[in-house]
Amino acid sequence: MEREERIGRVVKALYKGGPTGEEPLDDHSAGEPEELVVGVGQLPRGIDEALLDMEAGEERTIIIPCEKGFGPHDPQGVQTYPRAAIEGGEKLQLGDVFPWTNPASGQPIPVRVVKADDQLVTIDFNHPFAGKELTYWLRLVSVG
Repeated sequence: MEREERIGRVVKALYKGGPTGEEPLDDHSAGEPEELVVGVGQLPRGIDEALLDMEAGEERTIIIPCEKGFGPHDPQGVQTYPRAAIEGGEKLQLGDVFPWTNPASGQPIPVRVVKADDQLVTIDFNHPFAGKELTYWLRLVSVG
């Protein structure tokens, strides 16, 4: 199947990866394969490109630069709020990850506390893999 014919199709894949040099945090390498829609921007571009080029049954380990992963870390994505302005803000500590409702989509996204004192909490809205090179193992099981 040509690459262009695969765009928008559901593929089934097993995969495992995360930031290069770290333990894989994103592990879907066992059990039932994940159903993924390829070529429509739902996946990091580097993973999309690999799945579009692979044949069913093929395995590959890929290195993804941050530009084709989750993008560079955006300093404007780090914001400081009074603890009282955040539901449960009084309990937040450095390193905590909690859901924040994205105002554009209405969907919860994970955010991370990067600084906290008695009055203020600084939250990083960037994806945890932003600014990092990624290494992923992929196995394309089937193309729908």
